[in-house]
Amino acid sequence: MSARRVSKWADRTAGELQRRWGRADIHLFGKVGSTNDEARRLAEADAPSGTIVIGREQTAGRGREARTWYSPPDCGVYLSMVFRPRRVENPQLLPVLAGLGVVRALDHAFPSLSPALKWPNDIYAGERKCGGILAEAVWLDGAPRFLVAGVGVNALPLPDSVPAKVRAASTSIGEVLGERIDPARVADAIVEGLEAYLAQPPAALDHAALELLDHYDWLRDRRIGVLADGGEAPTPGVAVGIAPDGALLFRPDRGALRRIERGVVIPEPAGRS
Repeated sequence: MSARRVSKWADRTAGELQRRWGRADIHLFGKVGSTNDEARRLAEADAPSGTIVIGREQTAGRGREARTWYSPPDCGVYLSMVFRPRRVENPQLLPVLAGLGVVRALDHAFPSLSPALKWPNDIYAGERKCGGILAEAVWLDGAPRFLVAGVGVNALPLPDSVPAKVRAASTSIGEVLGERIDPARVADAIVEGLEAYLAQPPAALDHAALELLDHYDWLRDRRIGVLADGGEAPTPGVAVGIAPDGALLFRPDRGALRRIERGVVIPEPAGRS
């Protein structure tokens, strides 16, 4: 690890982050249940688009389908943003849009990281997960009232207090790069990445976005099993890409190409054919 001193989240203030990102609506918590829940509370109270909530620790962090997201203090960046788009024509595309923007921004910020997006909402570095995304839209009379997008990214290794099974499947930017990472640099990338597509989310990915997504698609050409809603056993096959509307394209070992809009994807261990 580098001997150079790197600031921790504990050294930051909301005022410093306001100046860093050029905005006033930043809420920094030492400990918070869920940054998405706090951002939603602020949005319900008319917080403007671009409002940011950051927690140095989450006690009730959650991911897709209410799964627990472990958020120990000062190990990662736990950040949510409020958006007020005029339209949200395709809610299922939101996590893919958020993930694409964040992965690209992380790649630019940390060129040796080689981050990737595992459909629909996980951020990977190599063969292990280093982040996750949760995007939630709130509707009023058929129109989007607001959108909250939350991202958790491991900047430093998870401590022993996190279950061993989770630690074994996870990594951090610091571990991959072999240096101590300033969480503010990770937060810079998250803010840039979320704003890339979510201020006015498209209904479908255009050609340029699809090419970019193909570059960052962690599942592309991997053997996987897909457990669809209500299924008892995963269907084996190969992931062949992501459709313009955000669905996973899956070619089962038997049968025609399928579009997967919801389901659990189980990658086969690396090295298996």
